[in-house]
Amino acid sequence: MNDSNEVEFDARDLRRAFGNFATGVTIVTTLDDKGAACGFTANSFSSVSIDPPLLLVSIARSAYGCEIFTRSRGFAVNILAQNQRELSNRFARAGADKFVDQNWRQAVTGSPILENVVAWFDCSHFQQVDAGDHVILIGQVEQYSYNTHAPLGFCRGAYVSFGLTPPMLQMVSSPGRLRVGAIIESNGRILLERNPDSGQLLPPNSDNVGDADTPDSLLGKLASAGIQVDLPFIYAAYHENNERFVYYLGELLSVRDAVETRQLHFYAFDHITWEEISDTATIAMLERFIREKRLGNYNVYIGDRESGEMHPA
Repeated sequence: MNDSNEVEFDARDLRRAFGNFATGVTIVTTLDDKGAACGFTANSFSSVSIDPPLLLVSIARSAYGCEIFTRSRGFAVNILAQNQRELSNRFARAGADKFVDQNWRQAVTGSPILENVVAWFDCSHFQQVDAGDHVILIGQVEQYSYNTHAPLGFCRGAYVSFGLTPPMLQMVSSPGRLRVGAIIESNGRILLERNPDSGQLLPPNSDNVGDADTPDSLLGKLASAGIQVDLPFIYAAYHENNERFVYYLGELLSVRDAVETRQLHFYAFDHITWEEISDTATIAMLERFIREKRLGNYNVYIGDRESGEMHPA
């Protein structure tokens, strides 16, 4: 925690601090003055009041759609389901038509309601508040609906699953040094990292997940090698003595060819040099992943290096 009383903060560091608050993921939508659908991904969503029924979201002043949203009749907040990460990524990007091949319908205000979301709220404008480099949109709920689908989560710059079992939550939050890694597969090959000191192979790992702008973090290490991934859920969580190991199952988004010239390298399943992996728990985890990848059915392991429990992913 940063206890500094200084008014000036490093913007990236402050963003990382804010990112420790786990949130859901929403897509906020409206229609422009020509009737065209507009939307953006946001996790700056909160309920405000029950009577009257109010909620809020915020949009950056620099965003292309800021003027569209502040001048619109209203807006809708679509809370995404766990399997809608690609949709979240699409609406987080600037440019292209985000609604191409996307089914939606209009609510009372005319704002688009996306298909298969966990919940949606159609809102008329109640109040707008200028707040630094953002505008806070406070909406009065005119209609809403929800279901029991699992929501999409976001924390520390990565997608997360809210489906963690109590034993996993206890293990991840227990004291001791934490190592965080990722199992990343591409076309029958798995990404491994060679330790520059020992020469041993392991899945890429670090002390924290972090983000692409933090070189020493897991996501930062991968980004510097030209690899972009999502980390949708935890694949294995185990402990040994005072160390905890958490491995995510990574979803590869893009990779530069240059990655093959670095310490990180994709190894074909049938050509992994197992003798270069001295960690027996890692070997067992990788062998399990290869089996489950071929079956298309994954489980989550929770326990220690010797024994544990399997839970459906």
